[in-house]
Amino acid sequence: MTILKDFLENSPDSIAIYDKNLNLLEINDSGLQLLKVTYKQAIGRNIKTLSPGIERTGRLLKYKAVIGGGDTFMSEDVTQSKELGKKQFSVRAFLTSEGLAVVTRDITELKKTEQQLLKTNQRLEELAYIAVHDMKAPLTNLQSLIKLISESDGIKKECKGLFDKVITCIGSMDSTVQTLNTVIAIQESHLPNSEYIKFRDVLNTVKDSLVTQIKEAKVKIRADFSKASDIYYPHLYLQSILQNLITNSIKYRQPNKVPLIEIKTLEKDDGYYLIIKDNGLGMDLDSSTDNIFRLFKRMHTHIEGSGVGLYIVNSLVESHGGNIEVISEINKGTTFKIYLGYE
Repeated sequence: MTILKDFLENSPDSIAIYDKNLNLLEINDSGLQLLKVTYKQAIGRNIKTLSPGIERTGRLLKYKAVIGGGDTFMSEDVTQSKELGKKQFSVRAFLTSEGLAVVTRDITELKKTEQQLLKTNQRLEELAYIAVHDMKAPLTNLQSLIKLISESDGIKKECKGLFDKVITCIGSMDSTVQTLNTVIAIQESHLPNSEYIKFRDVLNTVKDSLVTQIKEAKVKIRADFSKASDIYYPHLYLQSILQNLITNSIKYRQPNKVPLIEIKTLEKDDGYYLIIKDNGLGMDLDSSTDNIFRLFKRMHTHIEGSGVGLYIVNSLVESHGGNIEVISEINKGTTFKIYLGYE
């Protein structure tokens, strides 16, 4: 009983324990403050006396159902009173050997914070969309002007090098804007419809789209889908996942070594897995203080890239309830083990 008493008094939540007839057996200080009564006034009183409006709310019947062997009762109630003002509480009632335990937590400030965060995130998303959208028009105009200048032979020979750098910078800016557009589209898009698709068919589509890069880099791709040949999944998502990871494997291959990409699928009790392994440059995961899936995160800065591919892959996988495990070592390649979820 001493342990129970210590637990009750050290809890910031209101905790009340009732017998099977809903007469109060024990209550902590937080509960007394909520009911605005003293310990002597509260002990032994029935719940209907301590909370006069409980029958009207329907909770009395719920509590009796729990005592009768029903499931734990949980709710988030908004109350309005002269004493408390407008408050929001989470209430959890569960069966005990004595009868019923009711745990009440004031979540008013938590809910206010959640709403503020939602509004802040919405404003940030709107600002990002506006910024990217408003950059497109002047960037297009700038590209047109540069083209006109180039076609008019208006650049002196000694300034040609500087002019080429300007073109490179504008191209980089255009790539960034396009990337941000892609990211915003992913954030705003609704989950597409899933369908039964064969891994082999999706891989063949990706290989066709990357045929030039695969041929130039002399990449070998080995695929084994014998453990799981098909899956119920959004086609575009799976295609984008494969395309981004295969593109990365090609881009970050080791020089003077034949690039090898091994792909296989597994079906386990908890769902489907896609495993993609390469023998490329690898990554020093321990030296990176940032998550490799963070937007614009680049692990190899000596090779051109936008740092958005892994972000897109992770966003797509997580949006469908999956996750990614990464194993990598410098000059020994990288393995992505992707949990795709259930069918």
